[in-house]
Amino acid sequence: MPYGTVTAPSGVYERQYPSTDSHILGGLAYRAQVGLKCKVRAQNIDGNPVWYLLRDRQAWVAARYVANTGSVPYCNQV
Repeated sequence: MPYGTVTAPSGVYERQYPSTDSHILGGLAYRAQVGLKCKVRAQNIDGNPVWYLLRDRQAWVAARYVANTGSVPYCNQV
């Protein structure tokens, strides 16, 4: 199963939807590891339009701040 490691020193917000306009549900600290369920192309963050849906909860993180390990499939239904 793919997972991600937070690369931003300030951490990354977990969002309700794949957009910075979306409600913040929580956050992940620098170097935190989290399971990734799937990805979508959405709001572009510093040249990266990919967002990951977390495996264990309905929350999104910007791929710009998360390095993935393993192949993350595209989401069928969001």
